[in-house]
Amino acid sequence: MPTASFAVQPASFGNFDEWGCDWATDINHAYRLAATYGEDAIIWRCPHQGNPIRWVRVEHQGDSIQAC
Repeated sequence: MPTASFAVQPASFGNFDEWGCDWATDINHAYRLAATYGEDAIIWRCPHQGNPIRWVRVEHQGDSIQAC
């Protein structure tokens, strides 16, 4: 049973916005969503209890991925 969900939003948002993000079904879906943004994106890990965590930054230029 999953203990967290993943959400994606533009890196320019700064802080997590639960209403402005795109919710993903799993981490692979989150990477696919981030690739469609056309700008840098943050994948957030959202535990079912607790605060969201910046999990991965996906950079649009150069298709690089960095752990946060």
